[in-house]
Amino acid sequence: MSEKMTLADECQDVVRDVVNRIFMPEATYQHNRVPQLVQQITDLVLQRIQHSAVPRKYIAHCAVLQKNGAGFHALSACSWNSNSDGVFVYKAENKAMICVLTIYGVTM
Repeated sequence: MSEKMTLADECQDVVRDVVNRIFMPEATYQHNRVPQLVQQITDLVLQRIQHSAVPRKYIAHCAVLQKNGAGFHALSACSWNSNSDGVFVYKAENKAMICVLTIYGVTM
């Protein structure tokens, strides 16, 4: 009997690698650079996970926040098949910023 591959199985290593390469080296928060960071992270993650063994449609959401003591709360709500669809959330912090990357996978 084979185990079901979860969305975390599919994308955890890819997400970690992309965030470590693009986000972690950023030493300071530069507001004008954030849109480019978010675009690079989401594009590269989607490009790499779309070749997964499981046929899915993927949605990537990335938030980059300045570390300044302010709070942050986010919520997503979806209607899907809990047996085949999933969500994976990855959070990374460096000295200046926080990155929260959410990947949704919906089977076709």
